[in-house]
Amino acid sequence: MLSHSHPSHPLQLSLSSLSRMAVAPPDAPPSLQSRHFNPPTYGLEQKLNQLLQQALRELNLPETQDLLPGVEHSDQCLCVLGSPLPYLSMLLEAGQRTQGDALLCLSPSWLSRSSSSSLLVHKAVTFDLGGRTFISNFSPPRKVTYFLSCDPYSNEEVTFETDCPIGSSGPLGRFWGDVLTSRVLLQKASLNTPPTLALLNPSADTPLEEGVVGAVELVLLGKTLKSNLDLIRNKVFSFLESKAVRHADKVVLRRSGGRFVDWAASSKPVYLSLDITEEVWAYVVKLLPGLLPGEAALLEGFCPPLKPQATLEVRTWEEYAGGPPPIPDLSFRLCAVVTRSPQDIPLIYKLVCRVGASDSPLSHHQSLCQSLETTLSECGFTDPMFAVSLRHLATNTALDCLRLVMETESDMSSEKRGGVNAQTDMIGVDLLFTSDGATIKPVVLGFHPSLCLHSSYPEQEWEIQPSGSEMEACRGTLLLTPFIRSQRYLMSGKTVLVIGAGGYSKSFIWEAARHYQLKIVLVDGDPNHFASKMVDHFFAVPEIADHQQDEQHCVLICDWLIASDLHPDGCVCFWDDCVILTSQICDKLRLRGPLPGAVAIAKEKSRTHLHLLSLTKAAGVLTASVELPSGQVDSQADGEDRYKPGMNGSEGETLRALAEFGARDYLTGSADTIESTCTHSLLVASPRFPAHASSPAPDDPFHPCVPLLSPSPSSYAVPCLHVESVSDLNKAAARGLGRPGAAQKGAVRFPAVMKLEYGAGAVGVRKVESLAESVAHFERIGGDLKEETDHPGIGLGWGNAMTLMEYVGGTEHDIDVVIFNGQLEGAFVSDNGPTRPPTFTETTAQMPSGLAPDKRGQLIRAAYHACLGCGLRDGVYNVELKMTELGPRLIEINARMGGFYLRNWILQLYGVDLVLVAFMVACGVRPRLPSALDLPAGGHFAGVMCVVSQHLQALRTTSSLTYLRSLHQEGAICLNELAAADELIAGEYEEPFCNVAMRDTCAERARQRLLALCQALGLHRPPHYDLTFFLSEFS
Repeated sequence: MLSHSHPSHPLQLSLSSLSRMAVAPPDAPPSLQSRHFNPPTYGLEQKLNQLLQQALRELNLPETQDLLPGVEHSDQCLCVLGSPLPYLSMLLEAGQRTQGDALLCLSPSWLSRSSSSSLLVHKAVTFDLGGRTFISNFSPPRKVTYFLSCDPYSNEEVTFETDCPIGSSGPLGRFWGDVLTSRVLLQKASLNTPPTLALLNPSADTPLEEGVVGAVELVLLGKTLKSNLDLIRNKVFSFLESKAVRHADKVVLRRSGGRFVDWAASSKPVYLSLDITEEVWAYVVKLLPGLLPGEAALLEGFCPPLKPQATLEVRTWEEYAGGPPPIPDLSFRLCAVVTRSPQDIPLIYKLVCRVGASDSPLSHHQSLCQSLETTLSECGFTDPMFAVSLRHLATNTALDCLRLVMETESDMSSEKRGGVNAQTDMIGVDLLFTSDGATIKPVVLGFHPSLCLHSSYPEQEWEIQPSGSEMEACRGTLLLTPFIRSQRYLMSGKTVLVIGAGGYSKSFIWEAARHYQLKIVLVDGDPNHFASKMVDHFFAVPEIADHQQDEQHCVLICDWLIASDLHPDGCVCFWDDCVILTSQICDKLRLRGPLPGAVAIAKEKSRTHLHLLSLTKAAGVLTASVELPSGQVDSQADGEDRYKPGMNGSEGETLRALAEFGARDYLTGSADTIESTCTHSLLVASPRFPAHASSPAPDDPFHPCVPLLSPSPSSYAVPCLHVESVSDLNKAAARGLGRPGAAQKGAVRFPAVMKLEYGAGAVGVRKVESLAESVAHFERIGGDLKEETDHPGIGLGWGNAMTLMEYVGGTEHDIDVVIFNGQLEGAFVSDNGPTRPPTFTETTAQMPSGLAPDKRGQLIRAAYHACLGCGLRDGVYNVELKMTELGPRLIEINARMGGFYLRNWILQLYGVDLVLVAFMVACGVRPRLPSALDLPAGGHFAGVMCVVSQHLQALRTTSSLTYLRSLHQEGAICLNELAAADELIAGEYEEPFCNVAMRDTCAERARQRLLALCQALGLHRPPHYDLTFFLSEFS
């Protein structure tokens, strides 16, 4: 256990002074067996531990304990080397999401570098739930998947040339912590800084050149300082008399570079009055001889902060009689923490103010944080719109600063960045507002990569956050980029088997796989598929669409893998037609993925509902229910269709028969019978999908199919009927189909929806009002869509059986869920507009959802529990739900990643690539996100589907693919092509041709801009394709 003794005022210790302390006491422990580059730093290690324990006590968290042996951890490893203070908030937050995977190393001797350039951790402080910390020893050592370093160990040799992602290296920290360097670059980017005269003692590698850049003038000091004093004096006095400084009442003198980089600098700024210029010169002359190569003296004009407005004073008579109370001259500056998204987009994580007296410098450690709105109110600026404008101004300035950082680093060599995978993922920006009486402008004072986060941590819990759609596009998170970069590092080089190439709309998958450096083994039925040239290995199975041969194809593919000496790390499917075959291959190869029995339940739409309708809770045990959604017991339980107690699900009776013709009276059976039904809930056979021999044992008590603290998944299911012939409809009619009281009998009421049982893309879906209409539609589909060649890609390889589902009103939504080992790791909700009658073809959509947060939570819970209820415990799934007055109702579960535009929208708004996530789950890598339910969105999308029957003329003229692609390249729109250019063919059973979307920080503005665009492009065609109506549900 680490020592918990602590000195007085430990948090006031300067870490720059700690790094100069004598270390390696006589009783220091021997170094670990690895390639260590530093001598033991035991004394400094103890000092840093004392800082950690004091910080934990201040936060009312338990002190660090020894980790008990046998605790498992994941492959993900986020490691910080150095002081515990700069990144403590990140480590604590990471410990909440991924227990034991956020590590703090208090000494470089706790690390080593392998022969393959991997960074290894032998010992660390690990962070867990509730802010608990443990000292842990790792044997074998853990491989670092994301690395940060800070003082006093920001430049350790052990971290050089490592191959892991680095979010802040020593060289980058010194580069951006140099006030002079950052101000020169800020001026080149037209960002305001204080007017500055820099007197630099150049080093051999000084990148700056003498001259004037905006408001910064750089003078290089000669080797003989005395001979240049007259020149320097002239420069100083010219600066003091310049227009930029003339109106200021004082100047500031500080040192920069070398020993005085960022927060470790011991040089405090000196404020000097302009009334006595000789005194200013005297201070400059005194400072210059002590400058080492690479260090500079900065003389800068004082930027007067925004002055408080006059306010009405209310004083008592005693206060008035005793004279006016002293009113302090307040000033404030802003501290912004900006994070870098995985797509290299700057996002605001935090924006706070520090308030103090204007006649003394504001220190990070000597002033508390408060919100900008509170600060402005205290200064007399009570107009809310004024506060919004200033926040917007400060936000844009801070975001521009990180853009400058990213652009600068993109031109730097890996050596200057501190590693091949080194980049700045987070930066602190100090700025203030100043006014010349007419305009208010932000002035950037400098960058502090870790100080802003460190010094504002205690206020995170109570800090007032901005509200409103304007700020939603700017919200960031500390953990998203570290998590994503860590996961990309883990996945790089893995081999993934993909079953089914899909159509043109899936081409982004192969590009993404190449981007993530994955090796793809693709199996498809078309030997000439375009994707075959975009993957590492390709195997053609011409009869793959014949799903009667899935088991034979499974054996064939596995044998080919063995013969080709290919050993995939995972197997996944993005094409709905191949989900069953994929699950069988995963099962045979013992790879992570949904089990065949679970996928079979999800694949057959009616079976999904009937299976969920059979589930209920009984003292926390999964059983089949005799209670139907209406809450009424089936009145047919004692009729002619009542099943005998001895016949249970494991003996071959289908769930479809169970729910269609009356729920079985389990109360008459024995306890063993009920338990047997529960145990084999995934083994129930159906005519299309027989029970799989290797289906799993029942879920353990910690992962029940039916939730213990939420409604049963049966509450989301809808009465359904599996239809293979007209006689099925007639028999169902004889049992109450469409009649009053049908719901109480478990039968379907009209109006209802008929759809292909194994269909996709809403092809053949129609609303029917009566038995006659349902028969007519069934016969029409039976004549038009018989086999796969009639309409490839919509599931006809499974047959053309249909589902009759009771129609449910309400708004329609897509929920894309990420589940790993039964645990929800992420969920993304989008809204769909009204479908185009009489079909159910999608028209419009928006993301994020406009529903209230509690309603979004209900949809996520329903989607997650419906998947678990079907046995889907590992994968990325697309769940279609309707939000009704009585809560969520299930439409269908797609046992694969969502299609159309969903992947691209989620990637751009949330920084999460579902393609990579699907690969990760398949390879057994847990896809941790900063939040499973409340990941901040970087804006709003509103989109419209283009269909050939309505938009053929526009797609050939005003909205040609060439023109739409050019708009997409310019960033004016977001285009998702769903079909090839030569597929401009209209038909009764058409699918969307493309999706055109607009992105904005405001949802309403995104919709308005989309409507205006579609009017100009000819895509808005009332009354046939009225986008005003299709977008109306989003208002």
